[in-house]
Amino acid sequence: MNISFKNIKTGEVRQVKVGFSWVLFLFAGILGIPLFIRKLNMWGSVFLAVWVVNLLVSSLPSSDDVDSSILVLFCVMAGLQIYMGIKGNELTAKNYLETGWELTEPDAPLTQYAKKQWGLA
Repeated sequence: MNISFKNIKTGEVRQVKVGFSWVLFLFAGILGIPLFIRKLNMWGSVFLAVWVVNLLVSSLPSSDDVDSSILVLFCVMAGLQIYMGIKGNELTAKNYLETGWELTEPDAPLTQYAKKQWGLA
């Protein structure tokens, strides 16, 4: 189930899936790149920061504290990826609406369902 958004200025149309985002769940942890592509820059920065901290901590000499820190960072990243899988499409849709995009079929039943799921109605 996809909902179409149209950029009023450029006429560009993009689709946003209603439901779980496998792309963000699987790939957001790679420097936050999918989030930056979706213009979710704040979330992309969070993923990038966690990735950089993980890189810095893992380059320290091994000790119990470092190993514990790496485990905590792994759990944080896993939690963020699960959150993005669940909420990523909703965040993308809300971002489109905030930046001037419009729903192409605002009265369609599927759009009404999506608006309810995303808390827009």
